[in-house]
Amino acid sequence: MDVTGNPAEALNHDWPKHWDLSQTMGWCGMAHIDNTVYQWLGLPTDSAIIIPSIKTSTITPTQTIFELEAGPMLLNISFFNPIETEDLTRQSIPFMYLSLGAQSRDNQAHEVQIYSDISAEWVTGDRDNSTVQWNTTFTSSAIFHQSYLQNPQSMVEIHNQAQDATVYYAMNLDQNTSWKTGDANITRPLFRDNGRLDNQTDTSFRVVNDQLPVFGLAVDLGPLKSTTSSLVWALGIVRDPVVKYAASPNSIENQRPYFYSDSRFSSQKIEDVIDFFIQDYESAVQRAESLDARILQDAASVSGGNDQYFNLVSMGARLVLAGFDITYSIKEGATDIKAFMKNTGIGSESNNALGLYATLPAFVYLNTTWMSYLLDSSMQFQNLLASQDNYAASTNLGNYPNATGGKIQCSAVEDTSSMLITVAAHARISKDTKIISKYYDLLKTWAEYLLERSWPPTNQETLDHVPIIKNDSTTVALKGIIGIGAMAQISAALGYSNGSEMYLHSPRISVALSQRLLPLFRIGKQKTVKSDHITIFEDEGSFALLYGLYADRLLGTNLVNQTVYGTHEHFCQTVLSLNDHPLGIPISSYIPETKSMWSMFAAATFNDNKTRDDLIKTIFARATFNQSNENFPLTYNTNDSVQSLEGASPQQGGMFALLALDVSKAIDTESLATKSRAGKIVGIVIGTVCALVLSILAGFLLWRRNKRQSQKRTALIPNVFLTGPPGIEGTTSPGPPGSERATQMRDELNTLRRELEELRAERNYEMLPPPQYTMMFFNPKIHVLKQFGTLDAHLGFEKLK
Repeated sequence: MDVTGNPAEALNHDWPKHWDLSQTMGWCGMAHIDNTVYQWLGLPTDSAIIIPSIKTSTITPTQTIFELEAGPMLLNISFFNPIETEDLTRQSIPFMYLSLGAQSRDNQAHEVQIYSDISAEWVTGDRDNSTVQWNTTFTSSAIFHQSYLQNPQSMVEIHNQAQDATVYYAMNLDQNTSWKTGDANITRPLFRDNGRLDNQTDTSFRVVNDQLPVFGLAVDLGPLKSTTSSLVWALGIVRDPVVKYAASPNSIENQRPYFYSDSRFSSQKIEDVIDFFIQDYESAVQRAESLDARILQDAASVSGGNDQYFNLVSMGARLVLAGFDITYSIKEGATDIKAFMKNTGIGSESNNALGLYATLPAFVYLNTTWMSYLLDSSMQFQNLLASQDNYAASTNLGNYPNATGGKIQCSAVEDTSSMLITVAAHARISKDTKIISKYYDLLKTWAEYLLERSWPPTNQETLDHVPIIKNDSTTVALKGIIGIGAMAQISAALGYSNGSEMYLHSPRISVALSQRLLPLFRIGKQKTVKSDHITIFEDEGSFALLYGLYADRLLGTNLVNQTVYGTHEHFCQTVLSLNDHPLGIPISSYIPETKSMWSMFAAATFNDNKTRDDLIKTIFARATFNQSNENFPLTYNTNDSVQSLEGASPQQGGMFALLALDVSKAIDTESLATKSRAGKIVGIVIGTVCALVLSILAGFLLWRRNKRQSQKRTALIPNVFLTGPPGIEGTTSPGPPGSERATQMRDELNTLRRELEELRAERNYEMLPPPQYTMMFFNPKIHVLKQFGTLDAHLGFEKLK
């Protein structure tokens, strides 16, 4: 199996491959049934071994399950990667389960022995020069093989494989267990011929490609009709330390695996971790089945029962977490939790801006706290760069596992917007303001950069490397706008109402929007598709897949006119109906490629279920295209499936886009409910606190109103931005007997609010302090929803004749 487009092979027709497909990862499974040998995992090298047929295969968010027909027995094989959303220690343990169950097809008992091994190929990417060592260890309940390099290289990777990892292969120990380490051409035939191993260790340590070392475990199940419980192996790859991290300009810290901070593993012995993991299997399965069921139910709810959507979420879930490491600082201790995510499938970057943004939907749905750990490690380092640059670095922490720095500047507007949107979404949905409070000055610096560089996005590149025509790009400018909207939410959530108003309400921004955004969304006629669509600035024959609209929906900023959504959706519907691009809609008219996560982002913004499902169908078609062996590629040609790039990427977390929107909508609903409940409280606050303010200002405002009526001045800020503070409207409902005075005071406060807004509009807005009364009843969620109007007045949305 190679990367030239050859068909994908079945579970037992080839060896597993590393995620970049450059290296074989030997993993073998055989069953000895009534003296006939069947290979259920890996490539048979002996003609005497029978390849059982695969009857069914099932993928859930946590498991991949195969049912094989091996002579008189059915074998149920499960590859199980736990997703422990409620337990950080369990989630940080870098192990997975392989399980096997057997059942008779003829209701008769059969002699069954089961074997599995892994090879030394799991230890290193340097197969010809690095010497591998190994040993076998017994605990009170388990047996495990341990393999590692004789001369490990800390924080070094070769062919994307760590040179400082220790690999473990373990299972429960009982009297029917046998084991062996040694040459694959000796160990595997030994089981084939005898149905058991000889419990011997090969002590001739060597390189991988010299008599391939394998580490085997076998169990004699005896005569049986069915297994009462599954056989379970545990496979783990442990590195300690995990990451080298630049915590400050003069300090490089090593980060340890988080699970070692747990008191259950206070001995710091891996044996305790392995015993715990194996003994936890049954409970882990129950938790996983519960999570799978919840995701299935939620996915069906948001997609109208679309099975293809659930399957895409299932395929993306484990990819998100495959390169996700949870750590703690050796220096600071267990309270300093951080997370790092390798950008597998694309490169070696750690916590890059694009990766964080693309995986945001998955973390929004699964666990927003995990995103906070990623953001903290990222933002802490970004803060170090603030003195050099006023935008977010693209590659941020550099190449994993050396999170010591690196940046790319050509996509600064997109990267900066990605970071602001991700940070704002985390704070909004998790209701945790620690990140935005800790790094507020940095976020504010980034927002200022966007104000200056988003219109037009000169000398910028999109995250998809689409050429920008005339230094303009609709997708980049749109991202910049929503990034600024995200900053307004951040300011509001921290109570800096002057900051949130500055970012969207000041005359400077109003002028920028009205002058620069006029051509942003224009409707054109694409020459090959007879449908109105959104052009890429002045190129009327162009089009763009506006996946950036997703952030507007996720944050609830409502900055984009609904007509833009409708026109874009109608155009996509037309493209899909023509079937000229059977595998989706190109990112832009300039290239034939698309990206799966951006396609899902776009689908999530559609109101029409059929259009949404049609686009999801194209993503699913490429994800399940079995004529090539790429693992769920991110980037692919929409006309055919031969060329594709960036497989097995955590950015497939974008498949959670619909689910994340549903979580966000729940936040909106809660905000509205909170706003309704806040009304009664607001009336009391206003009535008792604002009376003095009103009495002092009443005379001045009355004089000023009369003067204004004679001069008939016009506010400098368009009315679309003149929205009131949160909670005011909730106070207008009739009050109980005795509330007449409070109602009067509320009416006077409304008048005061309008007068103050007009006053600020006429003067230099940014020099005046905000009204203090907004903080008396501040609710971040309500404030966010109320402060954002729409850009209807500034988009210049019109049809081109």
